[in-house]
Amino acid sequence: MFILTDGKNYIMENPVQQGVYISTSSPVMAKEFSFKQARTVLNNRSKKMKWIGSYYMVDKETGQISENSSSYKGNGGVYIGVNDIKFDDSIITRIYNEAKSITGLAGWSMAQIKTYKEQLSIGLSKYDSAVSDIEHALQKYKEDNNGKNPQAHKAAKIGYLLGEIRDKHENIKQCIDYIQVFENAITYNYTIEKIKLELVKAKHTEYQGRTEYYQIALNILDCGGKQNAVQKM
Repeated sequence: MFILTDGKNYIMENPVQQGVYISTSSPVMAKEFSFKQARTVLNNRSKKMKWIGSYYMVDKETGQISENSSSYKGNGGVYIGVNDIKFDDSIITRIYNEAKSITGLAGWSMAQIKTYKEQLSIGLSKYDSAVSDIEHALQKYKEDNNGKNPQAHKAAKIGYLLGEIRDKHENIKQCIDYIQVFENAITYNYTIEKIKLELVKAKHTEYQGRTEYYQIALNILDCGGKQNAVQKM
């Protein structure tokens, strides 16, 4: 990298106006240029840059004055030896992958999002009712059998059925929260970075019990442990 100096002053970039150069007496403030960038600045013949005529290139690392003439306009040696730059080829792969990810998005319209919200709402209502139905079925069993609970194998089957329904219920609630992020993204013109942040925030975390029965149930199930983060409801 190179700095530009007249032996006393240095060239720095205007902190409030990118691409505009001014003089400074502080070497710390001197802007670092690649060989090609420095030569382009020195070859600028506009009236605003006339003052730069006495400046020359100095290698930032060695302090040596560049042997190349500032008036030379060719590209010979621009990326050879000390003028060479290191280019990270992995950036190409990252950009291709990012472009592929973005172009692979469905890009739902507001109409499609509203359709999904309606379908999810119907599904949520169905599985709410399913849980209620099973609880009432258990109550009916007790009433029909003089207050007795179902046999263990029957209770286990009911437990599995409830678990399956609640999994579907939770997945629907999670999707509703994700869909809300997509809707807000369209309404408020979110950037991709903002969408990613809001999707992370919308992800449900581990449930925290509201009563002592949650811990009692965990102990019965031999889960143990303390309650953790609050789940988004």
